[in-house]
Amino acid sequence: MINNEFILESTDGEIISGNTGIEYQGISIDSRRIKNNDLFIAIKGENHDGHDFIKEAFDNGAAGAVIEQLPVDLNNYGSKCIIKVRSATIALGRLANSWRKKFPNLKVVCITGSNGKTTTKEMAYSILSVKNETLKNSGNLNNQIGLPLTLLKLGKQHKICVTEIAMNDFGEIRYLTDIAEPDIGTITNVGKAHLEKLLTVEGVAKAKGELVERFNQHNTFIINSDDKNITRLASKVDCNKIMYSTENKNTEIHAENIISENLESIKFDIVINKHSVPVQIKGIGRHNVMNALCAAGIAHSLGYSPDEIKEGFESYKPVDMRLEVIDTPHGFKIINDSYNANPDSMSRALEELSSLKHNNKLIAVLGDMLELGENSSSEHKNIGEYIKTLCIDMVITYGDLSRNINKSLNSKIKNLHVDTHEQAAQMLIENAGATDIVLLKGSRGMKMENTIKFLY
Repeated sequence: MINNEFILESTDGEIISGNTGIEYQGISIDSRRIKNNDLFIAIKGENHDGHDFIKEAFDNGAAGAVIEQLPVDLNNYGSKCIIKVRSATIALGRLANSWRKKFPNLKVVCITGSNGKTTTKEMAYSILSVKNETLKNSGNLNNQIGLPLTLLKLGKQHKICVTEIAMNDFGEIRYLTDIAEPDIGTITNVGKAHLEKLLTVEGVAKAKGELVERFNQHNTFIINSDDKNITRLASKVDCNKIMYSTENKNTEIHAENIISENLESIKFDIVINKHSVPVQIKGIGRHNVMNALCAAGIAHSLGYSPDEIKEGFESYKPVDMRLEVIDTPHGFKIINDSYNANPDSMSRALEELSSLKHNNKLIAVLGDMLELGENSSSEHKNIGEYIKTLCIDMVITYGDLSRNINKSLNSKIKNLHVDTHEQAAQMLIENAGATDIVLLKGSRGMKMENTIKFLY
């Protein structure tokens, strides 16, 4: 429970009116989800301003509100507590940091990277939950709002907190790291993501590296040794380090004997300090072996045995819209990887599709890759060029930028462009046979998963 004294000390806020002796049951930024005696924080977002919903929050049971600007109807709120701060978003972060410090024995893990953050987090959570009460961030609560809200759910029962953190620009990872104060950090990989602001892969590496720039001998860095950008970052950090790889068998953690089991799972031997155990993870995608090794490294740093790590993988469930295999009423299968896309994840997904070529037809339904800035056209053309090297039979594109994929393909591979998700679905119904496999992939804003509903 959080009281006003704690809030004022954490945020440098000022009580403007109302009852000062309140203990809040919870904290929310959504007036629709307020519970009795919650604290409402009025966040100013891009599309909505929480100050417009203060009355609704109080009507729904909030006992207090943190605000930036005084409401015109302040006198109508009676005993409801109003706390004024300079920035509600910064106040939320400071509250979360202060709350995190109330648990000195807690171990906090932060995961970032261009691809694989969520999958790695879910795998790590499955392992860490084997013997410790573990908190994780839900869904995409991985930014300057989501991370603090996750930390504010910490309780005495939690021994570990594992979170993913995301960014679009320089300074954002540093800000989130200062809030979470992680004991353990990892960067899954560095790739062509958010180039609109970061401009180059080197810029991406610099921004991701903010996670570990203040690490010392009290911190542990779980290092993807197959990524040169990450090993370069690691060489500049003086902290505990655990290396993992699928290529280098001299690393502390590596994988051997990787086998894909149709469209159901991946089997491999995970080797930890020369101790090998066979594991099987549900889902597809050979790159998920790297995510698994990273999750194993996190658990290993916290004292988990190889057998406990194996047990954790057995309970792991693949994340929706990330190489999710779906049966359709038309017989063909869909690999739904539509949660997000950048040039690296797009290439990996297409490579995975190509590996499934037997006596079947492979079709890629691709949407725009967003946030690539001046690189947008060339990166889409590069995807088209890459497809020509693979065993893919047909490409359907959706979105203005993805037209550049078609330009690269020319007549080399059958391709067409659609204007709606419904048209994409109709093209699949007309072209995909019972044994064929379809990949759905695009940036979050393209909502490529909407294609699926038109197949039923």
